[in-house]
Parts: sequence; C-alpha cells; structure tokens
Amino acid sequence: MKKVLNAFSFSPTHNPMILLCVASGVLLFTLKSALMLWVLVLGVCACIVRIVALKQPHSLPKVRTVNLLAVLAVFALAWFGLSIGLLDSMINLLVIACALKLMLVEKKRDFHLLICTCLFLIGCGFISALSILAWLGYLGILILLLLATALYHGPNVSVKHSTKFIITLVLQGLPIAFLLFLVLPQLPPLWQMPTSKSSQTGLSESVTPGDIASLAKSSDLAFTATFESASDVPLMATRYWRAMVMEDFDGKTWSISNKRRLAERQLYLMNKPSPLTLMQTQNGENNISYEMIVEPTHQTWLFGLEVSVPNNALNAVEVRELFDHTLRATVPVASKKVFHLRYLPDQPVINSIAGFERNLNLVLETTNNPRTQAWAKNLVAKFETPQEVAQAIMQHFANQSFRYTLEPSAMPDDPIDTFLFDEKSGFCAHYAGAMTYALRAAHIPARMVTGYHGGEALNDNVLQVRQYDAHAWVEALLGEQWVRFDPTSMVAPSRLAYGLEQALLDFGEQREKGLLGNLGQAELFTQIQGWLRQLDYTWSKWILGFDANSQSDMLERLLGELSTKKMTIVFLSLIGIIGVILLVYFFPVTLVPSLAPYQRYYVKSLALIEKHTNTKRGNDSPSHYTQKVAAQLNTTANSIINDLHRLYTQLCYQEQADEKATSIKMKQGYKRLKRSLN
Repeated sequence: MKKVLNAFSFSPTHNPMILLCVASGVLLFTLKSALMLWVLVLGVCACIVRIVALKQPHSLPKVRTVNLLAVLAVFALAWFGLSIGLLDSMINLLVIACALKLMLVEKKRDFHLLICTCLFLIGCGFISALSILAWLGYLGILILLLLATALYHGPNVSVKHSTKFIITLVLQGLPIAFLLFLVLPQLPPLWQMPTSKSSQTGLSESVTPGDIASLAKSSDLAFTATFESASDVPLMATRYWRAMVMEDFDGKTWSISNKRRLAERQLYLMNKPSPLTLMQTQNGENNISYEMIVEPTHQTWLFGLEVSVPNNALNAVEVRELFDHTLRATVPVASKKVFHLRYLPDQPVINSIAGFERNLNLVLETTNNPRTQAWAKNLVAKFETPQEVAQAIMQHFANQSFRYTLEPSAMPDDPIDTFLFDEKSGFCAHYAGAMTYALRAAHIPARMVTGYHGGEALNDNVLQVRQYDAHAWVEALLGEQWVRFDPTSMVAPSRLAYGLEQALLDFGEQREKGLLGNLGQAELFTQIQGWLRQLDYTWSKWILGFDANSQSDMLERLLGELSTKKMTIVFLSLIGIIGVILLVYFFPVTLVPSLAPYQRYYVKSLALIEKHTNTKRGNDSPSHYTQKVAAQLNTTANSIINDLHRLYTQLCYQEQADEKATSIKMKQGYKRLKRSLN
C-alpha cells in the first residue's frame, strides 16, 4: 500500500504542471462540440502522459515521435477539415498543437506558450457559450492557469498563499473590467467569424417526418422572448414562431426550394421591397414590440411571431425580410444574440410573388402515394371550394382515430399513404406533410412551415421556447392569402392549448422517461431549475444584451445629448478612475500594528506626560521615565501614572489578571490623568 501511495504522490514542484494539465483537460471537454473525437482523445492522452512523466520522466515520447504525430495529425485534419467547417478546423488545430507541446515542456518559454494557448482556447469557447455557467466555468479555468503560473515562478511559496494571491488579483480586476465594459465603445468585429458545420442545433432546412419528433426530446433553450408588458404576451394558441417555409418535396423529405432561394436572391439584387418591408411603415394599434435572445444555431434564419418585422434601428446585426414572410440575419448566429422585432397580429401572409408562389406550391411528386392522390381527387369532386376541401382534410384527422406520438413507426414506402390510411400515428411533421401533399393533389397550392409553437412563461412578460416546442403546420393559398391550417390541433388539441407535455400525457406518453424524468417533476428540482433559468435570463438580457445601442442610451440618460466634448470627458474620467483604483491597489502602505486596549491607553498616557513636560522619553523605560519627570507633575498625576504602571505590569506578568477589567481601569485612569494635567 505504501508503494502505491508513493507512486501517486507528487513533489510540490510538480504542482504547476499538474494544474496546467487539469486546466487543459477541463478546457478540452468544454470544447467537445467543436472537436473531432480523435483530437479530443489525443488531448486527454497528452495530459495523462504529462502527469505520469512527473514520476517517470523516461515515459515521455521522444521529439521524433511527437513530430511524427504532428505530421499525421495535420494530414488527418486536412482530410476532415472541409466537413467540419473553417472555424472548427482552426480550433482542432490549436488543440492538437497544445496537446503535442504539452508532452515537450522543458523551458520556461514552453510553459508560457501553453498558458497563452489555453487562454486563446478559452476565447474560442466564448464564441458559442456565453451563459453565466460558461462564464463561471471559464473563470475557474483561468484561475487554475494563473495559479499554475504563480507556482511555476514561486516554487517555494505555499499553494494556499498563491491561491489567495491569485483570487485577490481576480477580484481587484473585476471593478476595472466592469468600468471598461460600461464605457468602452461596443465595436463590431474587425472581421467576419468563419462558420462552423458541426455545431448546428435545433431546426434544419430540411424535414423528414420524424426529425421534429427527435428534436422534441431535447430540453435545450431555443430562444427567449421579452415583451414590454404582460398584456402584450399572445395567448398560447396563437404563439406560432415562424422560422422556415418548406416548398420542395421529393417523396420523403420536405426542404426549402432552390427555386425559392434563387428568386429571393434576384429580388434582393433588384431592390424589390418584400411584404414585411412594406409592413414596417404601418403603425397599427395592435403592433407589439418584443425582444428575442436567440441561442446559437450557426444559421442565419431567425424566429418570429407570425407575422413579425425586424427593428433594425435597435439590432446590432441587421435582419432581412424574405418574400415568404420569414426573417434572415446577415451573419450566422454563432453565439447568443439579441434581436428586436415587432409583432403584427392583424397582418395576413399574402401571396407576394403572384404566379411564382402558386406554381411552385402545386408541384407534386406523383410516382408514389397513389391512394392519397385518389382521395384528394374525390374531395375535389365532392366539395366546391378549396376552403371546404381543406376543412374536409382537417376533419379526416379528427374522425379517423389518429394518434399523436413521439415514436412513430418507420414508413419507407409511400409514406403519405401509409400514414393517412394505415399507421395513423405520428408527430406534427407527419400531419403537416400529409396535409400539404393532399392539398397539392387536390390542386390547391400548399406548403409546410416549420418553427416553434408555445413557450413557457418565465415571468409575466417573458417566454422561453425550447427545442421540444418545435412544430410544423400548413399554409394553403386561398385567394391571394396564405391561410394557416394546423392538423395537429385536430388530433391533439391540448398541444396548442397547454403544450407538448400535456398532449403526450393525453396519449399515455412522456417526453422524458426513467429516473431523471421523475426527478424533473419534483417540486424542489423544479424550483431550483426555475432559479437557474431566471439567473441565465437576467445575465443574457443585461450583460449579453448590452450592445452599442444600450450603451448609448445609458450615456444619454446620464449626460444628456452626447457630444465629442462630453465623450472626451467620459474617457478621461474613466482613465482617471482606473488610475486611482490601481494606485489604491499597488501604492505601498505602512501598516501600524494594532494594540490591545490596555496597551493603547498606557501609550497614550505616556504621550500626555511628554506633551505636558516637554521632555522626550527617548529610549527610557516607562518606569524610569516617570521617575525622571515626577518633579514636573503634580501629586495627583504622579499617583495616577504609578497606578497605570502597576496595572500594566500586573497584566503583563501575572496570569490571573483580567485583561478586560484592567483595560477599563486604565481607560478611566487615562481620563483622570488628562483632567489632572489640564
């Protein structure tokens, strides 16, 4: 046992390298979504090898071996780089370099290089993770790196003392960082961040029935919507958050039409205003302003209540309005972003490109699903108007014992026929896809819309929409307006009224199963979860939402109308305040040792005598000094100073003396001496 313990015990001089390896290992797992598996394994192995080498230096690989690993890693990264995107390739390359260098640390320069690389990787982590938990986690990693540096340069200093020193430095830096955050200009990035392909989350630009059902098992936050007041929050049934319009169907998968992409591009180059652009000039009584905090999707499409227009005067990232009434950011949402929108509940979704949209949404794949095509033709013969045909299809879902489920059966052949007439069991994408196909078969232009429905109230005026709120519905072109039909409401009306959880319970299912699912329903767990969500929302709104517009508004409230002169004064004042703070931190201060009360009154009494007699005490002992100046004092003063000397001596050299009682007596004696000398 003793040999085993010795094998795992390290010298204090090993602490810096151990801390560096621990910080690097934790940092790797925070970046795992961007790292390829073999890169993650290489990084973990490098940390383990470095720690083992502290006890067995001969176990470190040779320089030639590390160089060979570097060449192989570069070739592998070049091979896989195109599939993961430029941004993730850069992060993987940096991690590879860090891992290989970790096995070759010999000089001070190598150690400093690794510390700087880890700091850069922390910056990479902030690209996609900006929640308060991420900030606290990266702050912890930063403290570990600083502590490793402090121990490396001060090997004889205890870990406790170095930890206290580093924490003090971090706390001292917080006020300066806060001032700089408030006042320094919120500049846009100097260059565009390369996109990532491996970190796409949430909805996709193509939908195969079953995709949204898989997404509904995730509790990840999609976005948070903040309204100006509780009365502005729309009713649950009307909370349709529009994201993408699917107009192309190949028999199995719905996707955004390439013809639509081309048409949107041409119209944009021609500077044609979209319907949403024209709606921005309308100031209806029911227009509702709201703010969206969107989680990173690494995509440009956004969510908005149907129908919403962007308020680009407040947006840090410009938002474009497309002719299909959807919204697109000009750059991918690679981190949490705040967008300002206006909800126009009274505005319809109109046919904005006339015959193009009509013809595009009549295209039908006719080689499959013959029963659905025949059924649609019968409906056309039976009913006179497209509205009646659409309602008949909706009633079909209500009357034929359809089932709402997260686990539908696979339908590889003739999926629409199999779903409508055989299985009769599926999720929202099954219902929306089947109805869209049936409407087209009835020669009624129709398309599928994907987005989210619902949202959980965090506060009276705040809604949080999660991935399990993902939804799909149908739009049919009736006249010159796209009319929304939601066939899911005919099968599971509670899905729209109360949300996904209740709809699944109605059919005997649960979104989460097992121990964690039951734990999630516990009152204490729910309360803690609510606190964490509220904390994260507050952080996102006030810290991440503090952009250039917010900064300008804050300064205008404090200073009035901004001018060059005022801003110059602000910046100079900021520099002055930071200078004062640094002066307080680092100006040498001589600390006077604190005295016990009885010592303080004894010293003050001797000082009174010096002042009264104008005779300096110098190096004389207290008793010798009082005897020397006794002739210059009156009888009362001599008696009092002798009593004080006796009390002081008793307290210092007799264990039975009561310090508190003696201090009181010496305080009284000091006051009497002061009166006797006046």
